Amino acid sequence: MEIQSSKPHRKRRKLSWREQTMRAHRKLENAVLGGVSDQYRLRLWSAFIRARDGNRCVRCHSRKRKLSAHHILRKTFWDEGRYQTGNGITLCSKCHREAHKNFNGKPNLDLPMDAEGGENIDLMMEMYWLLLNDARDREILCDEFYFLSERILQSFKRAQTIEPTLQFPGGPLEQAYLIWRQTPRSMLKALLGANGIELPDDFIQLGGVTLFFEN
Repeated sequence: MEIQSSKPHRKRRKLSWREQTMRAHRKLENAVLGGVSDQYRLRLWSAFIRARDGNRCVRCHSRKRKLSAHHILRKTFWDEGRYQTGNGITLCSKCHREAHKNFNGKPNLDLPMDAEGGENIDLMMEMYWLLLNDARDREILCDEFYFLSERILQSFKRAQTIEPTLQFPGGPLEQAYLIWRQTPRSMLKALLGANGIELPDDFIQLGGVTLFFEN
């Protein structure tokens, strides 16, 4: 005779967005620390980025088109950033094509970083700005969700010919945005020097226009 349990089946509680995102982050962290394949780590990185961004395009907010986790700075350019959460943004298929429309091949590292169009500095600044504002609007800005290592931030400074000792305000994502919105130091110093103006060592462009006055 078959005896059926009188206990009702307990429905599994649906995880909240934050719980799903934290779980995806833990899986990614464990994979990066463990000896798993690069393909599996990238798959977990992609899953976390899409979950963190609410499974919609951060640029146009579309949920209908296919979504991809896009490396803001290509992993072929700076390999260290391939799993870092602050180097990813969710884009729909249309916005993702636009991000790769100029050049999507292996970069020539002997050329300036934006010489081939793949590392468009204005586009990277826009991506970091979009990501930063999205994080602030949704009140989820934290170093875990938007992590960029100090080495990566130092690399950004070198690319912009900024002194490595110059300290930018805010967390990693805020610093990345500010670094990329600076006029390259070598160019700025040359422009000001031609007019007899010396650039202060601690100068950071925070606003749209900066005026220099000679004493």
